[in-house]
Amino acid sequence: MKPIKVCLHKKDAHMLERNDTGKWFLDGKEIEEQHAIDELAEAVRDLGYWCQVAKDVLPDEYFEMVQESYSYQG
Repeated sequence: MKPIKVCLHKKDAHMLERNDTGKWFLDGKEIEEQHAIDELAEAVRDLGYWCQVAKDVLPDEYFEMVQESYSYQG
């Protein structure tokens, strides 16, 4: 799995990372995948360009989950 690192630019959560084994970390602390998706959806919604960010960093199936989360929370 390709590692990714995303600066979230939001209060109390700055760096979201996925390592090459698929584990997710928020500011160095391991988190569940759903938590990572929720954090990403919240951060990109706040930034106002969630679609571009999500498409840039996520595989298609994960992008669909972010899009669903965004629609549900919005």
